[in-house]
Amino acid sequence: MARQPALSASLQPTLGAHRRLMAGLIPEAGFHAAPLDGVTFMRADANTTPAPVLQEPSIVLLGQGLKRSYLDGEVLAYAPGEILVVALPMQFDCDTVVQPGQPMLALSVRIDMAVVAELACQMDPLPPLPPGAPSAHARGLSVAPMDAALADALTRLLEVLGDAEASRVLGPQLLRELHYRVLQGPAGTGLRALAASQGRLGRVFRSIEQMRADPARELSVAALARDAGMSVSAFHEAFKRVTGHAPLQYLKLTRLHLARSWMLDHDLGAAEAAYRVGYGSASQFSREFKRLFGLPPSAARSQPVVPA
Repeated sequence: MARQPALSASLQPTLGAHRRLMAGLIPEAGFHAAPLDGVTFMRADANTTPAPVLQEPSIVLLGQGLKRSYLDGEVLAYAPGEILVVALPMQFDCDTVVQPGQPMLALSVRIDMAVVAELACQMDPLPPLPPGAPSAHARGLSVAPMDAALADALTRLLEVLGDAEASRVLGPQLLRELHYRVLQGPAGTGLRALAASQGRLGRVFRSIEQMRADPARELSVAALARDAGMSVSAFHEAFKRVTGHAPLQYLKLTRLHLARSWMLDHDLGAAEAAYRVGYGSASQFSREFKRLFGLPPSAARSQPVVPA
């Protein structure tokens, strides 16, 4: 097994409880919807090779195993005792590492930006950064250690997810607490800045919303930079720092991921999916689809979807 995070001895019993609870809740490999909106169980019984993912804003917590995300030459590995926070839609490669007989067990919670904004308004403001200091939330993808309060909130959430009524009655408040605990920690600073529409993260997020609202629309970097109130060079640098991709590269990847999703979820043919995301050439779409996913669009249904 690859490296494990350094954890305090006091946290080990709680992490053991997470592992046992997740094992009971996720008996089979794959994705499984929890009885609470926005929560997904994930299990992998074998190692996986790096595969491209489009990850929506989410909090990912592992009970067992190791996950690795690859973005712009950087590797972010996370294991039990750590959390992955995806503050805005991110595109990266991801793989899974397991030990024999010990499947990867994880829980993904969709980030509710309305809850984030409400909580952020009630929290003390973040202290200003010293002049010249690098931003702790410059990228939309971050890994951070889990503290005791967050670990306890996760335990209580897992305990109610095994019961539909308890999930319905208690789940929403537990998700709210989970959001709060994340916002309190180092992985939450980006979300708080995003909620306040501050800094490069907020500006890039608004540009991404434009891309996703109408993926077939022709967009130029100059127009996106103007809408963000930045020069073209500053916008390009900020966008790549936050997402790991240049703006037009991110747009192309967004189109390909959305086309694949429509083919899988809505039984669209490749030509129709390509047209909907703005491709005028079916052959170009096929080439770029195969380059990203490793198989042509005609084989999309045979490709496993990989979680972060």
